Amino acid sequence: MKSNIQTFKIKLAYGVTLGAIAWCSPAIAQQSADDQAEEDSNIIVVSGRLRGDSESVQDVPLAVTVVSTEQLGAQGALNIEDLETLSPSLVIDPVAAGPGAGAISLRGVSFEDVEKSFEPTVGVVIDGVFSGTSTAQLTNAFDFEQVEVLRGPQGTLFGRNTIGGVINVKRTRPTKEFGLRAETTFGSYGREEFNAVLNIGDGDIFGAKFFASDRTFDGYYNNVTLGRRTGANSIRNAGGTILIEPSPDLEIFLTAEFTKIGGDPAVASLSQTGEVICGIPAVANQCNRNTEDDLYTVFSNTLGSTDFEEDAYSARINYNIGSLTISSITALKDSDELVVQDFDATSIPFFTTSRAQQYRQFSQELRLAGDFTEWLSGVIGLFYFNNEYQLQQTTTPPSGVPLPAETDHETKSYAVFGDFDIKLTDQLRLSVGARYSKDKKQYTRSIFAGPGPLLALSNKDDWSQFTPRVSLDYRFNDDILVYASYARGYRSGGFNGRANSPSSVAVSFDPETVDSFEIGAKTEFADGRVTLNMAGFYTKYNDKQEDVVQATPPGSPNPQETVTLNAATASILGAEIDMRTELFDGFTIVGSLGLLDAKYDDFFIDLNLDGVQDPGEDASTRELRRAPNVSASISSNYELWLTDNDSLNFNAKYSTTSFYQTTIVAAPGNFGQNDPRGLHQSQDDVSASLTYTHRFADDSEIYVRAFGRNLLDNRGLGSALPVAGLFTFGSGIPPRQYGVTVGFDF
Repeated sequence: MKSNIQTFKIKLAYGVTLGAIAWCSPAIAQQSADDQAEEDSNIIVVSGRLRGDSESVQDVPLAVTVVSTEQLGAQGALNIEDLETLSPSLVIDPVAAGPGAGAISLRGVSFEDVEKSFEPTVGVVIDGVFSGTSTAQLTNAFDFEQVEVLRGPQGTLFGRNTIGGVINVKRTRPTKEFGLRAETTFGSYGREEFNAVLNIGDGDIFGAKFFASDRTFDGYYNNVTLGRRTGANSIRNAGGTILIEPSPDLEIFLTAEFTKIGGDPAVASLSQTGEVICGIPAVANQCNRNTEDDLYTVFSNTLGSTDFEEDAYSARINYNIGSLTISSITALKDSDELVVQDFDATSIPFFTTSRAQQYRQFSQELRLAGDFTEWLSGVIGLFYFNNEYQLQQTTTPPSGVPLPAETDHETKSYAVFGDFDIKLTDQLRLSVGARYSKDKKQYTRSIFAGPGPLLALSNKDDWSQFTPRVSLDYRFNDDILVYASYARGYRSGGFNGRANSPSSVAVSFDPETVDSFEIGAKTEFADGRVTLNMAGFYTKYNDKQEDVVQATPPGSPNPQETVTLNAATASILGAEIDMRTELFDGFTIVGSLGLLDAKYDDFFIDLNLDGVQDPGEDASTRELRRAPNVSASISSNYELWLTDNDSLNFNAKYSTTSFYQTTIVAAPGNFGQNDPRGLHQSQDDVSASLTYTHRFADDSEIYVRAFGRNLLDNRGLGSALPVAGLFTFGSGIPPRQYGVTVGFDF
């Protein structure tokens, strides 16, 4: 039955996308060509190739989706998480255990851990600054100019740990003139949100921009043990950017910001008969529940808490020398967080953790980019990255005896890179790039080994990697570009920050790599009013890092533990479509389609540590996490002018995502299958908004927007995690929500 439904959804997604193209093409063909100014205004540009100047998305030989803040705002959404349905093959699930953390998967390459010894597979870059941890990635987007989702390995430009791709964010520039944008939103489940951006300046050399946001949300879980709503979160962000342009060739950006995240992380009980906790009579009625409506009734006896604060500073300098630009980006982030969580999700004290972490990262990048000759353009650069964190964790297991553990971890990374376009003919272009990375890591893990002081264990290791890229593109005419490319991505090796035995501290895991082969086409029709971009790719995943549960050597404090090993290889085959069409002035349709076929080639878990693959140790029939076979969306936006100054904007979006796994843990009694409680069901989503805007003579405006999200009120599992036969917890997807936004731009 599921396969029939899935086939129908694939056909529906293809049909909607191709039908829209077929419908709009003849209608647009009858319209006269626009003047050059209007054509230029329709060009969507990207900066993700770091060429110095922005490029048209139709000119870059890679798969990229560009999303404006207007697209997000029209859905009542101003968060990176809401990119999910707007780009093919992208999954973003929130992670309750990490403040503002996201489990981001792109083209089936995913990461979800909040432990800072592990590093993301999809890079989140804001104004050129790479985030080395998943914490605080789901940031407010009100001040964003646009977001670029670059799919596939981006190692030559953005470095290690971008083997799935990059979410590249550009904030708005200071205007150097007085201006104020602000809006407030009130919505269901106690949502209150305030955003503002103030610009000042002298109109010439100096400009300053100040931004602030404050969001609170009561949560949508009903805790029957505590008799209150839980799952609340709050995010406050404030900062400013100073722009100084003493000459036409020099610009200096100085940014400082502060972020505070709070709330009470809530999880639902998914434990079932056979797990230890379900043998306790007091919680028997909290076991064997479904993974749909039951998820929103929770039982935790302790109200969890999140307290996160981060200071961030950056300095960006661009200096033009003829056709070349020298760029320097210096950045520092410093954060403190404390997360207390009741992971067993029941009404008794069984398994709680308190995790206090201090994290600091510093990065420095130098680039030279632009046109080196008439036939050679590109970028060369140097990159340095350093981060360190300290973790103090206390776990209270069923015994009630707190078990302390501490981690002290440091990473240093160095890289040199280059990426160039070589013009072979007026129509044929060769692009080549490479990056050499060197990573050094050291850490100390202090674990509880009985009465007395903690047992301190240390290790260090280093790795290096060469990651090349090559592509060839051919432009048939102004409207059609085809390309073929190969790229290698590299994710750093490291240590298991949760190690609980001397043996697991003593072993590091090696880097994982992906080799990606891609063909694609960028096409335009009807004087640029129809854009249809397509890509097909094959990804080979090597030395894949996986968390596995295995026995510990004799004499270890625990009989088993979770360790990270290079345990698997995988293959991912996929196809993607990005479509945008303007049927007539004011009416735009945007669509996307992603198809994935992801599978393990090998996945060996050495349960008894004998070095031989025995029967029952082959996990290759499990499914990769967050790799849905189908992800598709189509949205329409229609602006209707009521008068010369008043307009109504109608926005509607439908998206569908097929089911996918969120846990790699084996099903009870079936080693070769994922635990079915971690299955994220297929989800159809309908969202809509209606915006009234009044514009004044000086181009200022005020607007009122009413919006609804998940109008079908689909409910179900967001993610799940079984814990060593003890218990299982999970979270639900957000239910139906409504809201109203009022804003102005002066």
